Amino acid sequence: MRRLYALELHRAVDEGEFLLFYQPQVNLITGEITGAEALLRWHHPERGILSPIAFLPALERGTLAVTVGSWVLDEACAQAAYWRRNGAPNLRMGVNLFGAQFHVGNLVTEVIEALERHGLPPEALELEITENIAPDNDDVVLNCLHQLHNYGVGIALDDFGTGYASLSLLKTYPLTRIKIDQSFVHGMLEHEQDASVIRATLDIARSFKLETIAEGIETESQQFYLLEKECMEGQGYLFGKPVPAAQFSALIESNKLLKETA
Repeated sequence: MRRLYALELHRAVDEGEFLLFYQPQVNLITGEITGAEALLRWHHPERGILSPIAFLPALERGTLAVTVGSWVLDEACAQAAYWRRNGAPNLRMGVNLFGAQFHVGNLVTEVIEALERHGLPPEALELEITENIAPDNDDVVLNCLHQLHNYGVGIALDDFGTGYASLSLLKTYPLTRIKIDQSFVHGMLEHEQDASVIRATLDIARSFKLETIAEGIETESQQFYLLEKECMEGQGYLFGKPVPAAQFSALIESNKLLKETA
């Protein structure tokens, strides 16, 4: 099946079959939407909306990752600019990067040009990376990230705690935020090991003066536990599933009304 998808990816790019869904990121105290994570979907003509698990491995291995990554960056910045003008003036947009984007073209120039093209300040964008982007502390990757960080763009380390190199990355990568992996959030109320990882991660983040956001929050009990441990932001089904831009606009409108009546 994945081989079939690999053959179809070129058509998907040519025909504009990719689209972005957006998942809200919220302040756990106020419920205010603070950000959105842009998530890639494929509107397959025969199989409907496909999530990344179906096609991302083939996309990352092939030659189209840079093309798709550039489109995602531009589309997400355009959408962020629209929402910041229409009800969410401080919204932060999270964009996941492919490893190939660091090694083809000039990612720093591309990011700066996208921000300027859409009239966004650097702090409106947060680039999300995983530790496998540069497992050997690749100088090209590190140099790119330092330049972007110095420009004012946020750098978030995704899936924190699930790999082997996360702790050493905190010393070498110019990070602004740690994303606590949902596997720990799901288990933290039932399993002391998961709760210990959450507490340790929050302590580490404070020591490194990094922001945190917890992924995969599904219940109010999880929300309250994280708040008690001083994690201030979260995302997950409790606050909203990934949805198309039009539905996210409705979420922003509801959020705005909530603030006005609070």
